[in-house]
Amino acid sequence: MARFIFIAIAAGLVIFASYSFFRKRSPAEQLAALQKEVGPKGGVIFQTQLQGKNTAFLLMNCEVFVLDLTQDKVKRTKVLTTGFYLGFTSCTGQSIAAEGGYVIAHLANRAIGAGGGNTSGGNYRSKDGLKWEKKTDKGWRAVEDAQL
Repeated sequence: MARFIFIAIAAGLVIFASYSFFRKRSPAEQLAALQKEVGPKGGVIFQTQLQGKNTAFLLMNCEVFVLDLTQDKVKRTKVLTTGFYLGFTSCTGQSIAAEGGYVIAHLANRAIGAGGGNTSGGNYRSKDGLKWEKKTDKGWRAVEDAQL
């Protein structure tokens, strides 16, 4: 009798483990796992609705990634970063929020060494999470145009 109970318990554990292993995680579970991974490194997961679609972002080290949760593993696509600087830099500030139908990001990157006075970055916005604009003295301009 004890042998039968042991076998039944072992079989139940095998079934449970295989279910957990092969079961596709929900988007909420995927985001929670990713937040646990990137949180200690200063990463932030941000979710909002853009143009009627649920959209998730990862903000980490002054870079913005749009997250694709339709796969078994979260796919990160870099959509925004501070301007190019020849040399080492450090992210000194970053934030992400939603406002008026846009996702708004603030990125501040500073050069390391040689005075460290050169700061790049700024304020950015996007309606779809893929095409970004940068706030300039002349108003909002496409990131590609604003870097010139």
